Amino acid sequence: MKRRNFLQSGLLAGATTAVPRSLRGNSRPARELKNATADAVVFIWLPGGVAQTDTWDPKQHTPYQEGMKGNELLGTCDSIPTAVDGLRLGKGLETIASVMDQGAILRSLTNDVTFGAIHLKAQHYMMTGNLFPVGVKAPSLGAVVGRTLGRRNPAVPEYIYIGRDIDTSDNEKLFTSEFLGPGFYGINYGPFMIPDPTQGLSTLESAAGMATARLDRRQKLFKNIADLSEREIKESAKAGEYLKTIDDARAMMDSPVKAAFNYHTEETPEIIAAYEPQIEGARLLDPSYDNGRRFGHGLLLARRLLERGARFIQVEYQYGPFKGFDMHENGSQRMIEMKQQIDAPIGNFIKDLRDRGLLERTLVVIASEFGRTIASQPKAGSEADGAAESHTGESLVLDRESMYGFHGHFSSSTSMVFFGGGIRKGHVHGKTADRHPMKTVENPVPLIDAHATIYHALGIPADTFYTVEDRPFFVTKDGKGTPVKELLS
Repeated sequence: MKRRNFLQSGLLAGATTAVPRSLRGNSRPARELKNATADAVVFIWLPGGVAQTDTWDPKQHTPYQEGMKGNELLGTCDSIPTAVDGLRLGKGLETIASVMDQGAILRSLTNDVTFGAIHLKAQHYMMTGNLFPVGVKAPSLGAVVGRTLGRRNPAVPEYIYIGRDIDTSDNEKLFTSEFLGPGFYGINYGPFMIPDPTQGLSTLESAAGMATARLDRRQKLFKNIADLSEREIKESAKAGEYLKTIDDARAMMDSPVKAAFNYHTEETPEIIAAYEPQIEGARLLDPSYDNGRRFGHGLLLARRLLERGARFIQVEYQYGPFKGFDMHENGSQRMIEMKQQIDAPIGNFIKDLRDRGLLERTLVVIASEFGRTIASQPKAGSEADGAAESHTGESLVLDRESMYGFHGHFSSSTSMVFFGGGIRKGHVHGKTADRHPMKTVENPVPLIDAHATIYHALGIPADTFYTVEDRPFFVTKDGKGTPVKELLS
């Protein structure tokens, strides 16, 4: 095959067609779908495995005693009251507790798959709703929403990702980029990446000495050169995608997104302070993680982007092996310090949206890839995959305080939190056992239905699909997701 033919075949093979079932025979654009209770989503992503027993689903506090058995460890902190009678959270989440009358907790997010030590497979599942490997590159939640609903504001990207470094230096980071991205949808549905809001975004500025008129002349020259390509390439979907990214990049330099970064001068000191982590007295924080400041400012930037018409924003407390919420020692103290970093930013973000009239039509979701339980072995990583899932702890002795905490991966049951956007206020759905293994005992909800609930709030049917390799690929697995009606108002 000649090089020219090879390139043409490769470009044409990359094209896919979109056929949302909900739109077949209907000329309405998807963004006009009826019955939506939300226009936008902020997905607060806390990867690493949040200990649900010390946060959203607190259990009995059992203080550390040297030599205690694993089955005696039920909770490492007291529970606290919230704005909802009878609803309690783990101590350290006081700000979030004050706004729980605006939200709901799903305490029975249940999974039949045990991911063992593999965080990335569990994260892939949470972000795409598909177990890896899929057979094709599965699109993330943000890409699905962006493609199906389009932009709220033509000048603001439909999918924005805040808080993760743009880094493909090893296979793990490459894999992470895959499941956060557009999958087979193509590059036009990929996220607009904002690694660190505290540092701004230099790519929205032209190079030193580059006047706007000169930049536009260069872009016009590039288009003229592209027009000289052979018709099969010039008119191919893949080539069109790449040319569109150039146009979008240029438009971003004059867009409301650029102005959103001016929060240091446009927001009051009190507002900025409300989004700062409260880390006084912390002992175990990792300085390379910015101690939550990147995350808090990411939520402030998210609010400003919502005001400018963003559709789907994901804000991440950045994942790193054995960092952040990935705790395999000193679990109790590290959990205290992690809550100091997320409580004020999240709680004040919800207050901010409520007070500005944004929460009613914005769905806020808080999630992690799995929960936590007692370790099945004294040393993390030495247990067999999935061993912690059914472990009761009678044979585990906590002979040092660094073992006190929830260090085991728990895929079987965890929590997800919702605010705004048509969510039933002050509601708790599902129940888990009070003793190990703390699996779901009432109203189990598989991830496919949690995703369907998010899509339902946006007016996206769970059986919406796009065609790839001559077969439908649904936004929920096989199109069978069922919204959890009890979570919806």
